Amino acid sequence: MVIKQKYNVCHIKKEGFPQIGNETMKYLIIGNGVAGTEAALTIRKNDPEGEITIISESGHLFYYRPKLIDYLAGEITQDKFTIYKSEFYEKKNIQNILSTKIVKLVSQEKMVISEDGTKYAYDRLLLSTGAQCFIPPIPGANQPGVFSLRGIKDADDIRAFCRDITDVVVIGGGLLGLETAYSLIKLGKKVTVIEVYGRLLPKQLDDEGAVILRKMLEEKGLSFILPGMVQAIEGAGKVENVTLKSGVQVKTDMVIICAGIRGRDELAKDIGATIRRGIVVNDYMQTSIDSIYCAGDPAEHNGILYGLWPPAKEQGMIAGLNMAGVTTPYRGTVYSSVLKITGIDVYSAGDTDAPNAEILLSKGKGVYRKLALKNHKAVGAIIVGDSKAVSTASKVFEGGASPENLKIFF
Repeated sequence: MVIKQKYNVCHIKKEGFPQIGNETMKYLIIGNGVAGTEAALTIRKNDPEGEITIISESGHLFYYRPKLIDYLAGEITQDKFTIYKSEFYEKKNIQNILSTKIVKLVSQEKMVISEDGTKYAYDRLLLSTGAQCFIPPIPGANQPGVFSLRGIKDADDIRAFCRDITDVVVIGGGLLGLETAYSLIKLGKKVTVIEVYGRLLPKQLDDEGAVILRKMLEEKGLSFILPGMVQAIEGAGKVENVTLKSGVQVKTDMVIICAGIRGRDELAKDIGATIRRGIVVNDYMQTSIDSIYCAGDPAEHNGILYGLWPPAKEQGMIAGLNMAGVTTPYRGTVYSSVLKITGIDVYSAGDTDAPNAEILLSKGKGVYRKLALKNHKAVGAIIVGDSKAVSTASKVFEGGASPENLKIFF
């Protein structure tokens, strides 16, 4: 999956290198994903003297998470999607502390405490703690043979477990569910995807586009049950079948749950920061607690939780600028999804159900195109199975081409 976006950044004011008295600023970042790493690099660009420390629960340096699917399929090694090596951070004078869990935040003393009792002081703190997989309250979801996929260790555990098994059930027909399912097909497994909604990619596609995509994926070897509501995961000491509320039982040796993510907000909760669906931030990525910022999966800006790589990267950059004294507002991220599932081009952008929009539709065997226009502007598009139309649509929604260039496909 590749997600593209465009945005404008307006640097308002640079206040100079932040200092407290004669001391340099201490920046502490919890989480070394894209938001935290981007923040650290942005801080260093704007404050060459400040002390920057990134603390991560992960034992791995920052890596390109979208490539985790290729890693699961055995197509790339870890070093191929680890973006920066240790030497890079040393050159930038950024300290990485790995395999360390922060369990307490003492905002009054500007200090965090790790699981082993170590204390870390800060002047400005960024919570870029990422997300964890949402596991629905399904009976049997905690038994051996049930997995979720969020990081490298998860992929390693899945690969190790599935070596000697045949049948796999993936719960969830969204982006991660479909990509995970096809990675397991590549490993020679028989995979059934169960989706609670009546169509695949319910956030990206409409009914017709989803039907065409399903047929194409079935030709690639995937099986589907939708709509399907899982009632229980059953087995005697090991996974044996998945039972649906309809009474249907699906034989399986392994279950992977891809039911979405939840931003990690426990540290912010403990100090009384404002939390709604996520940790609430203002236009400068500041939380309701002085000197504490938030970016990435846990951050809620203007009521929106993005939960995607490009917004997390942009938010990390904006947070880093503001932490370093460069006053810069975040205006939200406009993004579109370009997917390559099993070699099938899929594109989704904007709102194809926008009120009073003109809808252009074109479809054929293995191809579906839908374009929504309003006041001669493209406001939404869905494309399945047409790489040239996907390429053109990307340019249109990034502002590099006129909608007239896309209308030739209809």
